[in-house]
Amino acid sequence: MALLNEVRVHMNLNKATRMYGTTDKQKFPCCYPEYEEKRPDSTFYADFSVADVFGEKAIQDTFNQCFNEWKGNYEMFTELTMVLNHKLWYWHECGIEDYATLYDKLWKQADAWGNENLKGEALEHFCHVLD
Repeated sequence: MALLNEVRVHMNLNKATRMYGTTDKQKFPCCYPEYEEKRPDSTFYADFSVADVFGEKAIQDTFNQCFNEWKGNYEMFTELTMVLNHKLWYWHECGIEDYATLYDKLWKQADAWGNENLKGEALEHFCHVLD
């Protein structure tokens, strides 16, 4: 289990809120202009950043809530899957392998669900954005 104090060094609640507390595209510049079309329109990254501060159970609860709420909307579900992937790499690069492993498990679950359940335009969107 990740040590929460070590996690908080990397992503404390104030930093998470300050960095990801808005999805207004005028106030939330994309760090990677080449990925502008893939920039999130949701608050998923902020939601998970807050959950990160409270531990693995909070991350799992946030995932369960987001998954159940948004699996019927392919665009939002795609963003959820993308955020899980970003978070797994973020924590891997920080060296917090417990979080990276949890996010990897959640990303695989979302990715598998999307590939098995989305069809037509929804599946094309899912694959295009996540490619």
